[in-house]
Amino acid sequence: MMDLLKHELFKIISRKSVLIVAVLLLLTYGLFIASRSDHYHDASQEYKPYERVITEADREIVLKTFEDEDRYNKDTPPSERGLLQDIWDIQSMNAGYERQLEEIRAQLDQSVLGSYEYKQHALHEQLLLEKGPPSGQVYYNKPWAYMIDMIDQFGVAFMGALILIGLAPLYSEEYSTSMDSLLLSSRKGKGKLITAKCCAAIIYTSSCCFLFALINIVVHALLFGNLDGANTPLYSLSRYGDSHPFGTSPYSLMVGQYYAIQLGVHLVGSVAFGLAVMFISSLSASTFVTLFVSGGILGVPYVLNDMFNMKIQVIEWLSYYSYSQLMRVTRLFNYFQAVNVLDTPILYPVAVLSVMTLVTGLLVWGTRLIFRKHQVSA
Repeated sequence: MMDLLKHELFKIISRKSVLIVAVLLLLTYGLFIASRSDHYHDASQEYKPYERVITEADREIVLKTFEDEDRYNKDTPPSERGLLQDIWDIQSMNAGYERQLEEIRAQLDQSVLGSYEYKQHALHEQLLLEKGPPSGQVYYNKPWAYMIDMIDQFGVAFMGALILIGLAPLYSEEYSTSMDSLLLSSRKGKGKLITAKCCAAIIYTSSCCFLFALINIVVHALLFGNLDGANTPLYSLSRYGDSHPFGTSPYSLMVGQYYAIQLGVHLVGSVAFGLAVMFISSLSASTFVTLFVSGGILGVPYVLNDMFNMKIQVIEWLSYYSYSQLMRVTRLFNYFQAVNVLDTPILYPVAVLSVMTLVTGLLVWGTRLIFRKHQVSA
């Protein structure tokens, strides 16, 4: 079994196309980093005086700076704009938290006790109360903000491309070269071969995921000179001058905790997509068809719903439970959403992971069934 696994894994990583695509992706990553090099600045010392409760006097100083076009313009360093924006956003985040609670409690009063709507609003209220109101102070966590954003954006493209190039030929190549009949009739054919291919796909995908995470964390640690801010609240996370993507998140997480969750969910999503590509490969003798169909499954829901904003129920449902959504992770946690399961609200991240786990199990079972039966038709 180990010999088969090593052989299948070597076949994947020894393909020239895998190496070429990996190099091109890393070059693109480098160019992307270089394009916003002015953002990678350690501003921890500038933030230190403001790591306290922000006062109205602080906001007035920021407002005057915003109004002074000569002092605040496009040439202002991103780190300075980021600090000013973070100070300014404190009041709106506090007001947003209070507004959320008021709206939820109003909805609770209007809902029938024991109904799904009541349970959903009660769960939302419970999470917000556990999270507590924003502290009213500024935190420095920029290295983590950029690392998390990189996984959310470039990480999906990186993993998607390597999975497609590496795993699309997994079965298609055997069919097109007529090796499937020889392999299935061999002493170590059938079940052991399928298991070896499945394990090789998981190991390859996991290795790519860990490689990207390692490169990402090392590069950002070097660029910023530190990884400060892991123990700051998730709601305070933002890049220089950007809005706070987790400002309305109901989850009481620290930045470091979320990063660990993000990596874990990103890995699960990548492995699930890899096994889906393996299933499609088992259906077709054409690697191109596998690439085209798998790429469409990964990208089409995202393009239609996010880029073209097509608010059609089927497309929205496919987007909510898509591989790209699971691999991006952020949208699972940056706002409250629950799924109705037998009149019980299940948090969206739990629902998506559960659905993907079930679908992946069925796809692995389907792959085994299809490849076993292929011997009969060969």
